[in-house]
Amino acid sequence: MRYKLLVTLKEMPIDHVLVSNAKTKQSVIEHFFEEFPDIEVKISTTRWNQDGKEWVLSNQMLTQDTLQIRPYAGTYCIVDSDSLIYERIYLDLFPQEETDIVSILTEAIQKAMGSLEESKDLKS
Repeated sequence: MRYKLLVTLKEMPIDHVLVSNAKTKQSVIEHFFEEFPDIEVKISTTRWNQDGKEWVLSNQMLTQDTLQIRPYAGTYCIVDSDSLIYERIYLDLFPQEETDIVSILTEAIQKAMGSLEESKDLKS
């Protein structure tokens, strides 16, 4: 996920990054963005004016007049601050449970049990 975000930051003309954060230390976030000195970083909770519009960033939402964007883990949104149109980008394409070893083991056991039952049915 970190790599995908780095690629986006390097390839797109982004001048502001807003981080809705409830868990990560602010110093960790600031360290991550040191590589991008031209990008202004705002970390929740904060309020500011940009181009005559008031914005509020909390841990639960980014709001501006009628716009409300909720943060979701493993995603980010690119917002056009003029048109207020945004696009959500998903960084984690494969949910953890698909790659979790316990889930893989459970699926293997269920498959083996299913094969065992099928072979019993064939013998009957």
